[in-house]
Amino acid sequence: MSETQGLLSKIGALRQRLGQALCLAGEARSAANGIVRALDEQVSAGGEHDALVEAALRPVTGPVAGSGPVPRQLTARARRVLERGRDLLGPLRGMADDFDLKEGVSAPARPPLGQLYREASAMLDTVLRTVALLPESTAAQLHLCEGLEATLGAVAGRVRTLLAGTARQRQESERIAHLAGLLTALAAGKPVELTPFRVLAEDVLAEARECVPLCFPQTEGGTLAERIACHGLTVARVVARVVRHDPELKPRKEDAVLAALLHDVGMLRVPEAILAQTSPLDDEQFRAIEAHARAGAELCAALMPDAPWLAEAACGHHERLNGTGYPDGLREHQVGPLARLLGVCDVYAAQCSGRPHRLARAPRTALTDTLLMAEQGLLDQHHAECLLHLSFYPVGSVVELAHGAVGVVIATPVSRGDLSSPARPVVALLLDQHGEPEARPHHLDLGQCENHSIVRSLSAAERGELLGRRFPEWAA
Repeated sequence: MSETQGLLSKIGALRQRLGQALCLAGEARSAANGIVRALDEQVSAGGEHDALVEAALRPVTGPVAGSGPVPRQLTARARRVLERGRDLLGPLRGMADDFDLKEGVSAPARPPLGQLYREASAMLDTVLRTVALLPESTAAQLHLCEGLEATLGAVAGRVRTLLAGTARQRQESERIAHLAGLLTALAAGKPVELTPFRVLAEDVLAEARECVPLCFPQTEGGTLAERIACHGLTVARVVARVVRHDPELKPRKEDAVLAALLHDVGMLRVPEAILAQTSPLDDEQFRAIEAHARAGAELCAALMPDAPWLAEAACGHHERLNGTGYPDGLREHQVGPLARLLGVCDVYAAQCSGRPHRLARAPRTALTDTLLMAEQGLLDQHHAECLLHLSFYPVGSVVELAHGAVGVVIATPVSRGDLSSPARPVVALLLDQHGEPEARPHHLDLGQCENHSIVRSLSAAERGELLGRRFPEWAA
């Protein structure tokens, strides 16, 4: 073989190897592109917020239009800002499912905690994006970090409020669902242990001992069992706060709260269509509702055969002292003391909660109407007056004062031993007369201030609109 032929042979072999190499490179490029596409799909599936944050944290390889050169090295202070932002990002991501907010929904229509979540996420996103765009100058970075640290402080405060609020909401939902499950099983004739009811009763009593604000949860859209459980829990909370002021029933306060949790279980035997009806009931429908008292007594007797007082209380909580109640039309002392207490607390709690045919009434209106029913001989006078320990405005109520300021009730008149002025509690002012947040909220004891008075309680919608952005813990 000549030298020329040998050289041509080597060139041919080299071309073959190059062709194989190019083929392998093409296959590798295709595989890499497939991996990149898969990663992009995973990032997109992480949600809009995660995508925005990842974009903010992604290393910037060139200058951003109009922002100047990107820093190649962050100062230690800027890195701490970035690390703190990442730390706050975790809790916010963990709460994403609790605040599934849709675009296009106006701020007043969002739940207060939902609006706070949206603001905290936007503020944190702004901080992380700004860190990625800090200037090269060390002095400029340090100056900007002061503002970023202040913003992160505000985000941290919002995150603490969100964590506490979501924990409270979850606890309330779980408690209602738990009680609803127990009542449903009892109504279905399944074996049910008494212990879970007693544990729940003790939790309610512990809330009262710790002076937790009395709230009236709503369950619009919930199941029938959840609505009945919600009402039972509300009545139990009212009972826990007034039974300690009754000398006869105070030694049996756990029994009283237990009876409140169970007193309406017979409602699960009533057709749901009747309970959801907004128009007036006919005689047959009203008799179906009346039957729930006796049905509840039978179910309570099955749960606690050795406790006739429980069945008696469940059966008698709709009896009226003038004989106009049901199911037996009992009068005066024919109605036992526990049934009398349940009757008063049931009326008050029911009026403070919404129903298909009416909106919830303000606690002041509910208390006034309950006292009026006692004056008319329908309810027990002594137990109705025990409600005055709650005041016209229970702790946690958001109220408007005569001069236009808005505040939250933090103590009732009974805390200072005064039952003669239930409409003059201690209020922490949150908004001034112009609707602006107080620079430093201060306390106002209306019992000692003749120049100030409350004109009304704020509805849930008004609380959300006025306080949702600045004081979401009181707006929720």
